[in-house]
Amino acid sequence: MEKTEGVNKGYVNFYKNNSEITVLKTPQDCKYFHNCSANLCPLDPEISKKVWLPEEDDTEEICRNPEFAGLQFIITQKKIRRALRKRPGECDDYFTFEMLNRDIIVKSGIRGAPSDPPDNVRDPMAWYEKREKLWLARHPEREKLSKEEVQRRIAHMKTLRQGRLRK
Repeated sequence: MEKTEGVNKGYVNFYKNNSEITVLKTPQDCKYFHNCSANLCPLDPEISKKVWLPEEDDTEEICRNPEFAGLQFIITQKKIRRALRKRPGECDDYFTFEMLNRDIIVKSGIRGAPSDPPDNVRDPMAWYEKREKLWLARHPEREKLSKEEVQRRIAHMKTLRQGRLRK
């Protein structure tokens, strides 16, 4: 079984006798379904419309199925959960699937989009959409480094370490 981006949409690709068969799975097909409280399930076809509210007491709110541990949104959820454990009581924001399904740098001060619009907002859905777009603009994806840049950084760190040893 190969996990592809189709898994994010609820599809799992199986290869049998060199022919590709796409099988639609549902959250009920997961072996962890009966004791799982994750609201962002990789097998849910409606995952792109759901949000994740990181609550400090609910550690089981992230998918525990090891088949999906490598999916980007699960990796990002775990990073955010670790960062928020260091600051209890500040978990009132939300994260959409689109916000989580990106390779971003998660720092200790990360916050999601505000969960409650001000009282004077006429169209709450437009307000939420605007906040999500603003969050996405403020949290760009990490850039992949070229081989030359990696080598340059390694050489730079070696010179820094050698300088410390000489003192």
